[in-house]
Amino acid sequence: MKKKSVMMMFCLILVLALTGCRSKKETNDQSNQKGTAIYYTNNDVTKLILKRKNIRLKGSQIQKVQTLLGELQKTPKSQNIRSVIPKRIVINSFEVNSNIVQVDFSMGYKRIAENKDLICRAGIVYTLTQLKGINYVSFSISGEPMLDTDGTVLGALGRDSFVFDELPMK
Repeated sequence: MKKKSVMMMFCLILVLALTGCRSKKETNDQSNQKGTAIYYTNNDVTKLILKRKNIRLKGSQIQKVQTLLGELQKTPKSQNIRSVIPKRIVINSFEVNSNIVQVDFSMGYKRIAENKDLICRAGIVYTLTQLKGINYVSFSISGEPMLDTDGTVLGALGRDSFVFDELPMK
């Protein structure tokens, strides 16, 4: 009898925890806000800055990703912000596989400083994962998987891959 009570209590806690996670995600959903979120950075490349733009996202998922990547590469009109993708960095290609976008950069990506590299990846991940059905972005450099500072493969990154205390946002 005691085992049944403990098991029922565990199930109840699990259900409550999962319900709490779901409602938090729905609260953070930006789809009800007006405009498409494009993430830029400040001139020091130390913070992400969200700007909403009236961009028509139409067509297939590949076309939507292509549109957003194009927006990320444009030079912003404001002098207080800049693109999260430095001008010298070329996106060789991208693919959409299920819920993951795979972005392949040119070799120039390796010259980005570590903190700027983090801001670049975060801006891309946050911009692309606002699309319905896209949850992760993986990165490669000239066809080779991107490595973390310790030499391990970075893998697919989602919004939860970035800790807000370590990733300044405006």
